[in-house]
Amino acid sequence: MNLREILSKIEKEEIIVIWEEVAVQFDNLQQTPLGFQWRGEHYEVLEPLLVFKSSGGYLHYLLLTSGGVFCLTLVRDRGDLPLSESRWVLRYRVKDDAPPKKSNESVPLLGGSPKAAFSLLQGISKSMLVPLPLLNVVYYHGHLCPELAIGYRAGLVAQQELGLSRENAYNFFVLAENMTSAIDALQFMTGCTIGNQNFFVYDLGKHVYYFGRFSSTFDAQEVLRVALINPVIDLKYKGEVEKKIVAGRASATELKEYQKAIDDAVQEILSLPEEDLFSKSKVSLRLPQVTSRHNYTKCSCCGEVVAVEKSIMGENKFLCQVCAAKTI
Repeated sequence: MNLREILSKIEKEEIIVIWEEVAVQFDNLQQTPLGFQWRGEHYEVLEPLLVFKSSGGYLHYLLLTSGGVFCLTLVRDRGDLPLSESRWVLRYRVKDDAPPKKSNESVPLLGGSPKAAFSLLQGISKSMLVPLPLLNVVYYHGHLCPELAIGYRAGLVAQQELGLSRENAYNFFVLAENMTSAIDALQFMTGCTIGNQNFFVYDLGKHVYYFGRFSSTFDAQEVLRVALINPVIDLKYKGEVEKKIVAGRASATELKEYQKAIDDAVQEILSLPEEDLFSKSKVSLRLPQVTSRHNYTKCSCCGEVVAVEKSIMGENKFLCQVCAAKTI
């Protein structure tokens, strides 16, 4: 039974309803269940087939396991609170007389609202084929677009070339030359973030990324430079349609054509060989300087808290840069 057959069975309600709370082994790095205990037996996850979110905001995992295909749901007790206790509920098992087999298919994200009471990830077209690791990036960012796919592919390069991962991110830094959705993808995939002071952005309008290791000195060192060389993300020919969409004047046909253009660009980005998408080189780069911690003070003018390192000293008092500029 392949994935399309599984989804067809769910839509036809060919399922066995369970709705029991279970203990789950969860991989926080990949954000994927590894297995669960149900009625005294352990079910190993062979493949996570699909991740989707219900209208209530619950995350659902459609899983191929050693005992069949199950839907496992993470239920929050208080959906109106940012922090709330949660529990895992085994919702149903898909009816299947054949022994389970691992599927090699990509994950098709189908639209609509099947009768089995689940709704799929928003922000992705009905027919898109998306690698499962990218789904977590989409959830984090909010939608799938060409720039997000570029960041995802660049992150894969860093993982393969340098072994950069969320687990060892504290040893690395990333420098980007743009301010696009790609930044979110790279922060999520690498674990290097602006807040952790190992992700730096200088907006030059280029999809160019530098990946390197921190060292104990500030001397220039060799880092990996990844630059986009394929204009596949360029959708300027759809600029007029974008304006209509923003103004709420786009027709259904125009919306469909625009979505198809985005889908085609994303699919091409995901399928292109690495050498057709990026150029890679080793360059010498002086490491960005970071502050291990900030000391804070209050601006003597506006009274707002400001980092001492970013303030201006004037007449024996600290001023934030905005207030200092006003006094000039």
